[in-house]
Amino acid sequence: MKNRNITLRPKSLLFGPLTHEPKEMLPMSDDELESLYLADFQGLYQEECARQLGVSRPTFSKIIKGARRKVAEMLMYGKGIELIREKRNYLLVYPTNDRITIHPYFITAKLFAFAQIEGESIASITYIDNPIYQELHAKEVEIIDDDSAQGMAAGRIIPPLLKKGNMLVVKSLGEGMKRNIEGMGINIEYTDLSDIDSVLESLK
Repeated sequence: MKNRNITLRPKSLLFGPLTHEPKEMLPMSDDELESLYLADFQGLYQEECARQLGVSRPTFSKIIKGARRKVAEMLMYGKGIELIREKRNYLLVYPTNDRITIHPYFITAKLFAFAQIEGESIASITYIDNPIYQELHAKEVEIIDDDSAQGMAAGRIIPPLLKKGNMLVVKSLGEGMKRNIEGMGINIEYTDLSDIDSVLESLK
């Protein structure tokens, strides 16, 4: 089976009626839940959903059809849904100054790290320079926080740099930047942790 790009982390794994025991528990896979997230929550077209999930357009159509049917059965017939967690492969992005820890500021971090996650481990990490930081540094602007980059069109410049990522982990993010990044189909996770290994542990 082709590896899926799964980014959504549900807060619960069991769903169903509250007034009685479910008549049947329907298993829902990670890719079925992700298809609902992409198509019905984010509102992406199926071609974009398929690209985000890492499958063909016909395969995505089949996945989303099955997922929607299970939700309909739960609502109409009093059945339950159990989410089946599987090992995931995805590309996690985070801002960093030292290549190891998550920088507290997103727009003015020196680098963006792209960590290839296979299962629950980091298989490899690559880095790209943040052009906003480079320009501030060249102008010898003192970087205090993300407000130091006001007027530099960061919301237009940074999101396209992250387009290959599936999940962004940050400590904080402005609403405008959040909308731009989510609009590209990238899931955003907030954390108080700094060490990337600790962050991965929290995402399990």
